[in-house]
Amino acid sequence: MNQQSNFCIASARALVTALALTVLAASCEDPVSLPPPPEPAIDSPATAVSALERAYRQRNPELLQSLLANEPGANAQYLFLLSAPTGLGETEWDYSEEVRIHQRMFRPDQADPVVPSKLWLQSIQVTLTPLEDFSEREDLYSTNSGQDGRLDSKRWRVVDARYSTYVLFDLAGVDYKAEGEANFVVLEDLTKKTGEAGKFLFYIWEDLGWGSLPILDSEATWGTLKALYR
Repeated sequence: MNQQSNFCIASARALVTALALTVLAASCEDPVSLPPPPEPAIDSPATAVSALERAYRQRNPELLQSLLANEPGANAQYLFLLSAPTGLGETEWDYSEEVRIHQRMFRPDQADPVVPSKLWLQSIQVTLTPLEDFSEREDLYSTNSGQDGRLDSKRWRVVDARYSTYVLFDLAGVDYKAEGEANFVVLEDLTKKTGEAGKFLFYIWEDLGWGSLPILDSEATWGTLKALYR
């Protein structure tokens, strides 16, 4: 075999080795990360409630905040109604307080003042089950285009429905469970297209407490769980 043939064979072997090493290196690389699937569209009052569930499971304060009505100039101001007054006699709180509570609940490491370590969430289980269909709340509409502080039916459609609620807070300390009912009053912004952000918003979240369920020492209302983070 002449020198040229030997050179060709050596070159071929080197090429095969290089290709093999390239394939091996590629196979050792981390698998390609696929982007997460898009979030389900919020295109109805029911899917707004599903998004509320998702905000709790993900501990996502930005998502929760985006679901709350906050347009005072159009009389669309979110309220949370407690099932029983607090020790200070409070029966409700507004958009700003609800956002602050959930920021502390979901992001305790960023809270000021500090959230006690025993209240830091490890995970949340939540299930919201409709007890009835959404129906229109004509009693909440204005009779004079919003001048009376009510909702202008030319701008908003307002509906509500009762849901059974189950929430389990897995905490660094003692776990808490809230099991009962809630009434969700949801606005549809008639100026926005279906699927557009802010098309469906919570107007009133009413904690109905335990409903027909027995009260157990280990249980609390959803409102009392929220109040832990005030």
